Amino acid sequence: MKYSIALVLFLLGSSAPARAQLQIKSLPEPGFDSRIREYIDTLSIIDTHEHLLGPELLKDGFFLDFSLLLLQNGYDDLISAGMPDTLYDELFNEELSPMTKWKIIEPWWQNSFNTSFNRIILYGIKHLYGIDDLNASTIVPLSEKIRNAYETNWFDRILRDSCHISYLISDGNFMPGKESYVKYVKRFDDWLILRSKYGLDSLAIRQLDPIYSLDDLEESLTTAFEKEIKNGMVAVKIFASYYRSLNFEKADKESARKVFRNLVNGDIDHRISMNDAKPLQDYLFHHLMGLSRKYGMPVAIHTGLQAGKGKLIDNSNPEHLTGIIAQYPDINFVLYHGSFPYGGELSAIAKNYRNVYIDMNWAWAVSPTYIRHHLNEWLEMIPVNRLIAFGGDAMAVENVYSELVLAKNIISDVLSEKVSEGYYTEDESKTIARMILHDNAARLYKLKKLCTNSHNIPRVVIKDHNKQVTSHLT
Repeated sequence: MKYSIALVLFLLGSSAPARAQLQIKSLPEPGFDSRIREYIDTLSIIDTHEHLLGPELLKDGFFLDFSLLLLQNGYDDLISAGMPDTLYDELFNEELSPMTKWKIIEPWWQNSFNTSFNRIILYGIKHLYGIDDLNASTIVPLSEKIRNAYETNWFDRILRDSCHISYLISDGNFMPGKESYVKYVKRFDDWLILRSKYGLDSLAIRQLDPIYSLDDLEESLTTAFEKEIKNGMVAVKIFASYYRSLNFEKADKESARKVFRNLVNGDIDHRISMNDAKPLQDYLFHHLMGLSRKYGMPVAIHTGLQAGKGKLIDNSNPEHLTGIIAQYPDINFVLYHGSFPYGGELSAIAKNYRNVYIDMNWAWAVSPTYIRHHLNEWLEMIPVNRLIAFGGDAMAVENVYSELVLAKNIISDVLSEKVSEGYYTEDESKTIARMILHDNAARLYKLKKLCTNSHNIPRVVIKDHNKQVTSHLT
């Protein structure tokens, strides 16, 4: 059989080992990978997205035991493994013993222990509580250690001292006594997904002000927004893709008014479809964008995978946002979760629009393989000042801890690989790490630097082959 010269050259080239990058810089001195890891360990972290339950709230609930660690991600994987979702109230809203809970969970844990969400749980219980596995023999002692931990200043010790978090941005959960370092984003989705008479009346009752017209409805949104500005909101959060598409189109006032009249004139149980309500929702979205522009607020948007089950993933495709991003070039849009699984689309959007930030929060836990691949891609495509690395998107500080270890590992590995190829220098890699883990978020959200290691407790340390993270409970 005869081959063309071009085909032979192609086959030879494709089978030969090749470097992934251009060698632009001189190759580093030995030990660079350890120095990069050690440098990342010294950095203060800005955690841009959490749903943490504060210590006081936990003490009043029914899940100050091992089940705390399953909120939300571990529980979702139990459901994905086949556990009936009707068991939620029984597990988290009833006073059951840890062993009773485990008997409910165990069959589904055995089918989902392999997932990244659940490996994060296992890492945390090992390195924070000295428990090697989640099983019938460890549930009771683990639950006792968790209860004892939360009798101390465990919340701050893990976040401030172990994780070295200088600021944490909570998704709407105001935490009394934590104002010095816990900031918040606020959702206004009650306006953006409005489609019932009950929803309209609820907005009026909340503000003790009747809503008789579309102008009144706009004013209610303005009032709510300006109240949150005074309370210290650092960004607007758009959560609407859990309920409808992110395709917010231009809507004229008369079309919005027709939908409003339909709602306001209906009975208390009157409800219309999302599609029929869309002109009003889209109109209010643009009103919200006008307020964000006026007050210089970044707009953070949930893109990609939604937590839970039965969601329409295409609703959260970041491609739906390109018209909005182009229409508001003076608003900084922060696209959450690395837009899993739309990483390639996100790359192109962030490349073309300088008002788009990529925030990788939660993606570390969703799929370490995905985020490792796309971090490489984003570092090659996107100016580094628009990359933000970490947020745990967790309800328990133990899972924040473990996910941060995972994120640091991946960032260190990716940067070390590029330094080894001469793509970046060692100093450039350290600059990138500092920017994506701290400086970019500090600038975007206008946060000042804080000193955090007040209790002199060892911080999260990247785990390598010979290093273990120190346990804080004996």
